[in-house]
Amino acid sequence: MSKKILVVGNDASSVYDFSEALTLGDFSVAVADDSADKTTPPAGVHAMAWNKSSAVSARSLIIQTETSIGAVDDYIMYFDSALYAGLFSSFTADNCQKACDAMITSFQYATMEALTRIQQRHEPSRLVFVVKTQPTIKDCLLLPASRAGISTPANAFVAAGEAAFANFAENIAAFAAEKDGVSVLLVIADPQNETAQKASAFASWLTSYIDALDSQTHKPSAKNAVSWVKAGAKAPGGFSLFH
Repeated sequence: MSKKILVVGNDASSVYDFSEALTLGDFSVAVADDSADKTTPPAGVHAMAWNKSSAVSARSLIIQTETSIGAVDDYIMYFDSALYAGLFSSFTADNCQKACDAMITSFQYATMEALTRIQQRHEPSRLVFVVKTQPTIKDCLLLPASRAGISTPANAFVAAGEAAFANFAENIAAFAAEKDGVSVLLVIADPQNETAQKASAFASWLTSYIDALDSQTHKPSAKNAVSWVKAGAKAPGGFSLFH
């Protein structure tokens, strides 16, 4: 039976390649779409209207997705620091609230609604938090070599947003470790991570990793549940999924 996945990121078009690659496996995929231009999604990907700054819209997003593709098995919260570094490169008061809505509030609203729905359904589901990191202006100051190949370092807004996302994800994982029916996977990739550099390779690795987790009879230990897995890492059981 096809698994159902909802991908939540800041800009739907920025995760379309990744989402399209997910459909190549046995997955039905929906993407939260907060873009103004409403770019047409790839074949097989369902775009769901979403206002990232609204708690009500986060609830509606879940309902829309279930109506379109069915009850969601895996929710993917996709944080791309390089994207945000470009979007919020201007360090201004006007960008402060926009950055908070995009990088912090939106993911927290979506996660809370996903958890609520998982608890209502009483069916095993998973939250996947993906963070693609970006060197910050502090990193580049202390280690100039980290700037190599980076168009825009993460400024204070983006650095704070990434840290907030990661901390939120870790504590959701800790919360879920003691709950039945919900699992959390934390995935991290830096700009040099070869698996995450190509959407198709990343999607292939992630779906294989999720399949490996699904085949396990027990939830990961609390310690493992709050640990980040590097994109491209070996699956549980020790065999390599992707080189």
